[in-house]
Amino acid sequence: MEIVAQFFGRFHPLLVHLPIGILYLAFIFEVLSYFSSYKKLRQAIQPALFWGALFAVLAAGSGYLLSLEGGYDDKLLRTHQLTGIATAILSTVHFFLRKNVVGYFQDKGKRRLVRIFLFIPLIGMLSLTGHLGGSLTHGEDYLFQIADDLETAGPSFRFTSIEEVDSAILYRDVIEPILNSRCYECHSSKKQKGQLRLDQVQFIEKGGKHGEVIVFGIPDSSLLYSRLMLPLEDEHHMPPNEKRQLSSAEIALVKSWIEEGAPFDRAVKNFKEASKITGYLSSILSQSLRASIIPTDNVRAADAGAIATLTAKGVLVVPVGSESNYLSVSFVNARSTTDKDLEMLLPIKDQLLWLNVGRTGITDEGLRTIGQLAQLSKLNLEYTGVSDAGLERLLPLVKLASLNLVGTKSTDVGLARLAQLSALKQIFAYQTQVTSAGVSNILTKSPGVSIDTGHYSLPSLVTDTLVFKSKR
Repeated sequence: MEIVAQFFGRFHPLLVHLPIGILYLAFIFEVLSYFSSYKKLRQAIQPALFWGALFAVLAAGSGYLLSLEGGYDDKLLRTHQLTGIATAILSTVHFFLRKNVVGYFQDKGKRRLVRIFLFIPLIGMLSLTGHLGGSLTHGEDYLFQIADDLETAGPSFRFTSIEEVDSAILYRDVIEPILNSRCYECHSSKKQKGQLRLDQVQFIEKGGKHGEVIVFGIPDSSLLYSRLMLPLEDEHHMPPNEKRQLSSAEIALVKSWIEEGAPFDRAVKNFKEASKITGYLSSILSQSLRASIIPTDNVRAADAGAIATLTAKGVLVVPVGSESNYLSVSFVNARSTTDKDLEMLLPIKDQLLWLNVGRTGITDEGLRTIGQLAQLSKLNLEYTGVSDAGLERLLPLVKLASLNLVGTKSTDVGLARLAQLSALKQIFAYQTQVTSAGVSNILTKSPGVSIDTGHYSLPSLVTDTLVFKSKR
């Protein structure tokens, strides 16, 4: 019997849309038929009400059967059920009232107005029922999540509460925001698919209908991790494939947390693989930082002639935003650039926000010019001839927030000098001569800086590789 009820209950998502469409259409026909040019629509209204009422009854019944599966907010579910039943009753009553309204009002004008006003309580109840159903399925703030998604177009969560990565509590500051962003919609106090809640520690430890979601120390045996790694087309993959997915770094953080026993109160620095976790955080932080370092103040448009000179040399010059005059400049297609060539940037120094001169021929001498680009907030110097001597020439860049020194001749000495840059939040320093002692030294002076020294790997996702199978 339970299987039969579950089978018919699963038809609710199909049936529920029929009365909504049909009854709204009947209302539109009723309004239009008030005008002489659309009077022929009147004969379609009564049949529409009949079918709308019938499907409203069927939707209410299938909805009740679906509710028996559980996993929904009880209060919201009860309200939705009551409004659904009320909609079925109102649509049925409306069908009979409209048919007999002729006997009470002989005047055609009054009769038409009464028929229109009869729809008001029905359409109101229908709209309320639909809204509650959407809230039950997608969450009460579903309509307003679009703005949130646009604001978080980079990483799934923000680091606004993290000032020092090493001192961050991994669960509270990282894992919980990931779960909030990607899992609470279906597994929280509002809704518990599979009888699972992930919004509080005790519920995570308890698990759901399928048992425990964390096997402490064994990620592959933990549903919280293993379902993230299933193929997108697998019905058990989480989040569902139509939802926004976690990034490789976010999944790696979940895995690292479970590997070390899924502690709820341990700081990053106290994990055995603290450097690896810091690396994952840095890869996400770079996306979060990208959006946060765009100034909100206005700046005049850059000189068109200066931009033309740069593009003629193969330099890529683009705005950092669709409505911003600030610029991002990349020498990715101009590898032969020399220190002298960097002077072409001076005419646009007020607009230049992000600069990539990585893998070019510049040296410490070129940093004299870069040091004059006062608005610079992001600088890529990877695999250039830059050394500690040149890094001191970057100290005038008081707005510099992100610096890439990968593959340069930088050492602990140069890194220590960068501590004077109060706005600096992120340094990439792998494949350099920077040591762990040097990293600890700058973190002491500038605890808010994240230093990525590499030596970490991300798990492979099913979306990373396409497998083509030939037909035989």
